[in-house]
Amino acid sequence: MENPPLGASSDKITARRMLAVNEEELQRIILDIHDGPVQNLFAALAQVNLAQKRRRRGETVAAADYDRLLARLSTLLEATLDEIRNFLGTFRPPDFAQRRLSEIIEGLLMHHEMATGCQVTLAMGKRPCSTSLPVKIALYRICQEALSNAHRHAQASHQWVRLTEEGAHIVMEIRDDGRGFEPPPLTGPEATEREEHIGLRGMRERIALVGGQFELHSAPGAGTRIIVKAPVDE
Repeated sequence: MENPPLGASSDKITARRMLAVNEEELQRIILDIHDGPVQNLFAALAQVNLAQKRRRRGETVAAADYDRLLARLSTLLEATLDEIRNFLGTFRPPDFAQRRLSEIIEGLLMHHEMATGCQVTLAMGKRPCSTSLPVKIALYRICQEALSNAHRHAQASHQWVRLTEEGAHIVMEIRDDGRGFEPPPLTGPEATEREEHIGLRGMRERIALVGGQFELHSAPGAGTRIIVKAPVDE
């Protein structure tokens, strides 16, 4: 009986880790939807039910009360729509497979700026050529997570993304002027599997699945820099 290739075991471990990360991400999305849009809709429904009960009882609703009710409903529904738009922005665009990687990243940065108010500067060397869908998905998700982490956790006010093609590889660098942190180990026997590091773990596993490399550089007070290198064709 032949022994499996040396990389087979590592690939299985990476795949299992990615499945665990995806499950945690799904649970996080479900919780965010429950605590955000669902609660807003419940609150709006409660306001509508209250108005219906008053009407069935034949109560007269003063114009001022009516205006306040409509204002509350409008606020709740607007907040719900904003959160749903933000959730939709976390999923890849419908024409993802047909668009070039450079266009996809540009669109992501524009959405991030509009949603957060954080300035993002994009630099491109040689514009990356067409690449495989798995590589595009991996780089898109990594850039999305890095930008989100810097805004939510590091209070970054400015972020920079550099995307270029170097030989048979695409290199993407994301850095920020945030507060920085002490990075956990991401490789080797001490590699973190902690729940709070789900974003870092996801980036690590996504790039590994397409045969790429992941680097993280950060320190308290010094911002964060992430560098990923992926083959043009997975």
